[in-house]
Amino acid sequence: MNARQKAKKYKRMYENLLKKPVEIKVEQHKIDTVRCERYYHEVFITRMDKGQLRSIITSDIAYCLANDIGKYIDYHIEFCPHINKYRLYGEIKVVAKEEKI
Repeated sequence: MNARQKAKKYKRMYENLLKKPVEIKVEQHKIDTVRCERYYHEVFITRMDKGQLRSIITSDIAYCLANDIGKYIDYHIEFCPHINKYRLYGEIKVVAKEEKI
């Protein structure tokens, strides 16, 4: 087969590929939002240094969110006879938000 015949063959193959539909797999995930809202006095916010304030606010919001997130936790219990203890473990599946660079 010479170069001209090969070119025609590959052109036909390329044109056949162009006619085929492209399969797109679309996944949709149900997203629930767990939200927490708190109010702080102005004096509390203005008199704290930023590091201490961030630590207090993040722990307060984490505690608030933890109360509402219980319905999304899958947990498992199994007995480990070789150490005579129960192993409890849990997991939460999260749809991650993309970070902007």
